[in-house]
Amino acid sequence: MKTSETVPLPNLPDGAPGRPKGRRYRQQFGVIVIAKDEAAQRELFEQFRAQGHGCKVVCT
Repeated sequence: MKTSETVPLPNLPDGAPGRPKGRRYRQQFGVIVIAKDEAAQRELFEQFRAQGHGCKVVCT
């Protein structure tokens, strides 16, 4: 896997805080669950959080 240590990065603009240390990208894995309505979305979100999963609520 390529990292910020192996990929040449473009020059930063003047005033930028500097190059990030270590990796700029962290691989993540996810699952999208389609809920039937907002109440079901809330229930699923709460279940997954209670199981220790990191979750984000998304509406499209």
